[in-house]
Amino acid sequence: MREIQQKYFNPVKEWSKDYEVIGKIFALSILQNGTLPRILTTDLLEELFEKENPREFVKDLRMGLDSLGLFQLVKSLPPLVHLFTPSPSTPVTFKMITTILRPEFSEEGSNRRKRENRVYSKFIKYMREAASGRRGDVNLAKILKFGTSVEEEPILGFSMHPSLHFSERISYLPTANTCINRITLTVPETEDQLPEDNVLFNLFDYAFCNTYYGLQ
Repeated sequence: MREIQQKYFNPVKEWSKDYEVIGKIFALSILQNGTLPRILTTDLLEELFEKENPREFVKDLRMGLDSLGLFQLVKSLPPLVHLFTPSPSTPVTFKMITTILRPEFSEEGSNRRKRENRVYSKFIKYMREAASGRRGDVNLAKILKFGTSVEEEPILGFSMHPSLHFSERISYLPTANTCINRITLTVPETEDQLPEDNVLFNLFDYAFCNTYYGLQ
């Protein structure tokens, strides 16, 4: 959405033939509970949904939206226009991300659970640092995107709830599977094998600063 906004709406390229495809992308993103297309100005939204004779590129947008019935749906249910109305994005807070990322712990009282608790405590400490801006380029939105491919919670919530998984591996570099919204953290085989905070947190930084979704 950000790339579409920059390329096609800042400023508008009325001569482009791509707006029908853009309308289809908007429709698919809404129907699949993805990022909402809140990138149009108020005037352009009015032209899109209310004017009888809009400009050609706006007609193309309509056609793209209506390829999946979105234009007629908004016309029939006007309050749905809020799906397109620009609004300030809700920042990912520490409380929000700890609620979203549910840890998958082992049985209470087991030795593995104790090691998982220790790793999870380190991860919580790291996220507090990220939330306060002490991890450089890493923020909470990047951590969420690493595991889910999105920087904010979808309007209908996640169809598959994000989770934190724990695994015994050689590397302490976090990995992710965005198909199932899962981040995997490494659990040490023994208590004394967990790296120092600065070493562990630098590995977290490296993972969450990647420009692609998750490290497989």
